[in-house]
Amino acid sequence: MATGSEKPKLPPEDVTVSADTMVGKTVTLRSSTVARVEARTGSRGFSAYVDGAVARQLAMDDIQDVLDGATTWLGPVSDETIAEAEQAWRESERWRRE
Repeated sequence: MATGSEKPKLPPEDVTVSADTMVGKTVTLRSSTVARVEARTGSRGFSAYVDGAVARQLAMDDIQDVLDGATTWLGPVSDETIAEAEQAWRESERWRRE
């Protein structure tokens, strides 16, 4: 069923957030975005907030890379399989609420 010979691409193993040193960069942001971030963090927490947001986006990008690689390697997920997974999810949600 494989549509390609490449295995799914995995995120780099050398990704460490806590041990990284900070590097100053200049970025351009919308004034409305800056105002909203500063309202949440004050002026002293701005960089940490943006760093966290970028780290979360990179994690999402890594997940998408794995999914894209799996789709290339194994082929797309069938509508039937998606329907089965959705049904199983609904049943698990109902079970958790009981």
